[in-house]
Amino acid sequence: MNDALVGIDIGGTKIAIALADVDGGLFARRRIPTRPDLGPGVALENICLSIEEMAAEADASVSSIGLGCPGPLDIENGLVLSPANLRTWNRVPIVEKFRDHFGVDIVFDNDANAAALGECIYGAGIGFRNVFYVTISTGIGGGIVLDGEVYHGVANGAGEVGHSIVKPDGIRCNCGSIGCLETICSGTHIARRVQERVDSGEGSLLRDLVDGGAAPSGETLIEAVKQNDRTARELWDETCRYLAIGLGNAITILAPDVLIIGGGISAAGDLLLEPLRESIPTYVSMIPADRINIVPAALREDSGLYGAVALARSAPAVLSTLNAASVSQN
Repeated sequence: MNDALVGIDIGGTKIAIALADVDGGLFARRRIPTRPDLGPGVALENICLSIEEMAAEADASVSSIGLGCPGPLDIENGLVLSPANLRTWNRVPIVEKFRDHFGVDIVFDNDANAAALGECIYGAGIGFRNVFYVTISTGIGGGIVLDGEVYHGVANGAGEVGHSIVKPDGIRCNCGSIGCLETICSGTHIARRVQERVDSGEGSLLRDLVDGGAAPSGETLIEAVKQNDRTARELWDETCRYLAIGLGNAITILAPDVLIIGGGISAAGDLLLEPLRESIPTYVSMIPADRINIVPAALREDSGLYGAVALARSAPAVLSTLNAASVSQN
């Protein structure tokens, strides 16, 4: 039976799970729906069951678990503290749950921090010392890696660019603030804005797509933009403008070597990256435009999963085994 590291990437919509060897190579993976409406208990039981099934199929024994989850979190006490996209997950003792079930070390962090770590070790951040990773998906999160180490800040609150205020007269966010970047540019709120345009009765391809059965979503908006729909282009341009403001502010504060953009909305590719590269320098005055480096996540939707595996690999028991193997080889 082989030892297996387990990586778990929890999102507002889906949960990704992987088994990996001690070098971080993934050899099994699975995705299951989060179903936050059913509460945390169901999701955690489904994760445990999936891990057991995957380990049995691979004839593997779980040696450590790395866990990425949306914040806010109490990392020291292993608690999930009612994230904006998992509102029913209030003070959930997630680390205790997995430790009691599997009896192994659990390494726990914010999902965006884990994704930043994954990109630094396995993806677009290789070779850079200071990295800012942003995920634009159900919500918007950020992770900061400085000199190879995740920067957590006070109360593990660093990197939450999605909850920076870009429109003070905007709508209230699930976090309680008004006008957060997330309330305009996350997948959830892009869908809301698409639906508002459809409900207005305005003639557009968006209305045709939704009436034809397509869900109002970022993907629907991107499809309409590609077909040169005027209303869709207006919505997309507004999305990119507010993203540029929020990310430009973060770049001004952090001055990272590279900004890596991931998450489901990043699948738009150059449709997203080109306007950001063009407009972000107009919101950044303290850094030369040619030093602002914006790239897509190399690992795409797997950034957080690879990051969770990297967390599992940093568990004390695993590090002890790796160090002992290194000594014996020398």
